[in-house]
Amino acid sequence: MGDARLLALAADRVKEQYKDGSSPIVVVSALKGVTDELISILYNLKQQMKDNGNRHYPDELIKLFMKDAKDRHFAMMSALNLSGAYKDSLTVKFTEIFNELEEDLGVIRKFGLLDVFQAKILAYGERLASWLFSHLLESRGVTSVRIGEEAGIATDSVFLDANIFFDKSSLNVCKFLKDEERVPVVAGFIGKNEDGQITVLGRGGSDTTACFLGAAMKAESVILWKEVDGVLSADPKIVPSAKTVPYISYEEAEESGKVICDKAIQYLKMFSLKGIAASLTNPSIRTEIGPRTEAEKGVKIISSKKDLTLVIITDEGVKEYGFLYQISKIFTNHKVNMALIRNTRDRLYIVVENNGGSDKVSASLDELKQFHFGLEVMQVSMVTVIGNLDFGAANTFNDTLCSLCPNAPIGGFPYKDCVRLEAVVKNEELEIVIRGFHKVFIART
Repeated sequence: MGDARLLALAADRVKEQYKDGSSPIVVVSALKGVTDELISILYNLKQQMKDNGNRHYPDELIKLFMKDAKDRHFAMMSALNLSGAYKDSLTVKFTEIFNELEEDLGVIRKFGLLDVFQAKILAYGERLASWLFSHLLESRGVTSVRIGEEAGIATDSVFLDANIFFDKSSLNVCKFLKDEERVPVVAGFIGKNEDGQITVLGRGGSDTTACFLGAAMKAESVILWKEVDGVLSADPKIVPSAKTVPYISYEEAEESGKVICDKAIQYLKMFSLKGIAASLTNPSIRTEIGPRTEAEKGVKIISSKKDLTLVIITDEGVKEYGFLYQISKIFTNHKVNMALIRNTRDRLYIVVENNGGSDKVSASLDELKQFHFGLEVMQVSMVTVIGNLDFGAANTFNDTLCSLCPNAPIGGFPYKDCVRLEAVVKNEELEIVIRGFHKVFIART
């Protein structure tokens, strides 16, 4: 849910489907930046409580946040040219929801930052956006109904990364939507646990909601509307000649990590449901997501990941039983995600993500130093090629890598039914390697 132009285009696409006789179910995410702002206010409140040693921190923080949130949503309403009864109705609804949000932030101020409260706060972005989009459709002549947590998506109680109970939720939503002739506009990302408390589905939660609903309702397809032209073969900022990939398998979508989140792709995969990543500006430009086929051989996507730390441990004990467990437990205890693990006879290579916080990585390294291993640490990036790969592709991958950066710390490692090969490179070599791989694997095809 980006700017007003994109929202208007999204409404146009839904209207086209509706007029063509389809029965679309729309799932919306929060307006761009809103979830980050909600995370930020929760973090700032937590810090204030910690710094002050009590829960009586100034109300100014909440007031400033509420002003920004209101300004953002009412500005979007104006930019979409909602007027008359649509503007009046949405203004009432926004005011009602913002009052609830301010009250809930006050609850956190009083009782502390429990997960159950955090989940409820984070759900506000989708609640607001779903009402906005429903009114937008109505203003364009599409009869719609806004649906929130009352849809009956039942989850466990992992409040900030909840898992959907598929069978129970399917029965609930199918019953709820069974005779609905209006276009449902569903607030993504949101569920409820057995006690009726709001939960959120974690990263990419709106995609998860959409794919779950597609599976539950036995939809023809799930369309993920994008600002860009479907799934591109590489980052166009690095490779201007990057092109739209017409088809990728579920496994390739999983490995790319940028098309659709892991939870969401499982619903497509388990129920053989077709996914489509389509351009809002030109719907004919799209990438289909489906089962793996032997006809779709070769590399399709060059992806990358930055902000990584490579830890190289040198010790004769590497080959001993339990060594890897001992090391990986240290990172796990500090909540540091390990992106890649490789080992040789006397060396262990572990690539960890820094986005959990540099202090967590530092704490892990400090603990490792106590063992007196040979320890080398460097900041790196990862380049990944994704596709239906064979050993010939692996050989080409490593030959190309050696020609582009002979001293790359880690090269590709093939396996049966291989769909990804990754290399770890120095940060300054990242773009050179991306362009080189794209030229060898994709530009020539």
